[in-house]
Amino acid sequence: MPEWFEMSVVIAFAIAAVFFFAKYRETATALHECERMKKRLSSDLDRYRDVPRLRALRDALISTDQLPVDDDGREHLLVRDSERQLYHVTLNHQAQAVSEGQEVTYRRDGIERLLQELGD
Repeated sequence: MPEWFEMSVVIAFAIAAVFFFAKYRETATALHECERMKKRLSSDLDRYRDVPRLRALRDALISTDQLPVDDDGREHLLVRDSERQLYHVTLNHQAQAVSEGQEVTYRRDGIERLLQELGD
């Protein structure tokens, strides 16, 4: 076999290897980005999956007689946390409407503190 042919074959294989590894890195990067986006979107879906439950909880806490009430007047509900663990919550229901712009405070450690709206 002529020497120039062997060199041509070696150079062709070297160029093919460079293109192969470049394409492999590009594919690996795309798969990594896809996994990252899947995890992010999955956590977003988990958050939005909880929205109807949170709305139902909000409506139950604000309106009257929506939650089950025991003989002592306490209300009961079941709520799942971020790890989907189920919790039993017992409440003494007391809801008061607050007008827009009105500040609501509570006392902790003897100091009056401003109550922030959930989600702020």
